[in-house]
Amino acid sequence: MTELEAVNILLSVIGEAPVDKLGDKNKNEITDASLARRTLNEVSRDVQSEGWGWNTNYNVDLPVNAKNEFNLDANTLVAVFYPDAYPDMEYVQRGNRIWDRFKSKFDFGSTDFNKLTVNEAVVKLDWDQVPHAAQQYIVIRAARIHSDRFVNSNAVYIYTAADEEYARAMLTRSEERHQTNNILW
Repeated sequence: MTELEAVNILLSVIGEAPVDKLGDKNKNEITDASLARRTLNEVSRDVQSEGWGWNTNYNVDLPVNAKNEFNLDANTLVAVFYPDAYPDMEYVQRGNRIWDRFKSKFDFGSTDFNKLTVNEAVVKLDWDQVPHAAQQYIVIRAARIHSDRFVNSNAVYIYTAADEEYARAMLTRSEERHQTNNILW
């Protein structure tokens, strides 16, 4: 599904005509299509921030910069450090930098290491990189939210709430299918 198709689904749920192209993301337009696109992007970010198998990278090395700080990529939504990886330290993500809670600062000073390993990095993928099951769930959830914001119709909400529940179940099933779960794991 393309982003244009997704936006047109959001528009159709509120009874608006489809569009044949999307406007510039950087322009602050107030059209039905741009509002639908913003809702779609907002929901996509929320869903992706949960951390799924398709958007979670493991053991990501971050090099230290000239300020003795560790910066995350701009598309990083969540950075997780396992306690056993750095038992004497407590690192967390603040914005797109790593914060040392013990020292209460971003500057790691002169350290014995020139890299820091993020155990789990959840990243925001572009729309065309998101798997179909996730796209389907994101679109249906975004359509429900969009219709609630701009139409506020119980009939539309009830219809899309059931679809959202089903799409979430399909996304979870797809996620489980790609894992190596067994009775012990």
